[in-house]
Amino acid sequence: MQRLGFSRRSFHRMCAGVLFGRRLLPAAGSAPLTWAAQPAVAPGAERRYRADALVIVFSVPLLHRKGVGDGSAVWSDSAAEDGSAVRLLAFTGRSNPQRAAGLNRFGFIQELSRTVAGTGAESLYFGVMTSSPEETVAEARKALHANAGEAPYSAIEGRIAEGSIETAGTRFIARTPASPAEQSELIERARQALAGAPRKKTEFQSAEAAPRPFLHALATLLNEPNSRETRYAYNGRFYRLRVERSRDSKVAAQFQEAHLIPGAAAVTRITGSLCREDGGKPIDFRLWIEEGAPRPIPLRIEYQPKSYLRLTFEALA
Repeated sequence: MQRLGFSRRSFHRMCAGVLFGRRLLPAAGSAPLTWAAQPAVAPGAERRYRADALVIVFSVPLLHRKGVGDGSAVWSDSAAEDGSAVRLLAFTGRSNPQRAAGLNRFGFIQELSRTVAGTGAESLYFGVMTSSPEETVAEARKALHANAGEAPYSAIEGRIAEGSIETAGTRFIARTPASPAEQSELIERARQALAGAPRKKTEFQSAEAAPRPFLHALATLLNEPNSRETRYAYNGRFYRLRVERSRDSKVAAQFQEAHLIPGAAAVTRITGSLCREDGGKPIDFRLWIEEGAPRPIPLRIEYQPKSYLRLTFEALA
């Protein structure tokens, strides 16, 4: 996903999707998972963010600006009479061109999973992002003068089940969204573009259960304080996600003062790293969550998608 400077590599590790209505890789004894199964987003299942940016040149912080964009995260669960559990996870992020020196970036990630006792799990994922190849400050400045009306986008979707992963990806040109309605139109445009994209199927054999997409793998770690590592899949490849935890009393006081958590609540800082199993440069990030929350949607998200850019998503009260 591309939101204010997300690289395709960041999206490569953090996006999600769906193969709409296709009878592919169903869990044993059940109909294939489709987006029709996604649970409604109940109160408290969504968190909104303000995006702040820090520009770094030669490892020196050069410019810090608050409110260069915004975002939202969704975590919704439901259980069916047949004993299956369904989980919806999503993240949307965008820049505000008026606050981001004219830079217009948008990204959307969505994942859906179903777990059925005795038959394993099945997951769908979908993502669309602004394509952004800039790797230097000079290239980023040049991007500010690009056509503000249209932009290139990348989209991906996939299905993960026992023994198989199927994915598809495409690129297209579309208008940059300026409103929620236009964002919905862009997402639909991405789904239409993916409908004709070739599918790639990867089969695997493992003693482990079918891997989840990134957001689900991370959510599982956040809900299991004693777990430090898990596996996830993206685009037919496998990745390792590792986390370390530490209590952050200073930040907890800030969130308490902002009325984001109860006065007696504690906050855990999650320091994470993800990397392909067959090698590659790790991607690091940090999250802050409320200890013991049934849905630990991050209170703060911090990472550096570019060598010159550090982003922070701060939860809004």
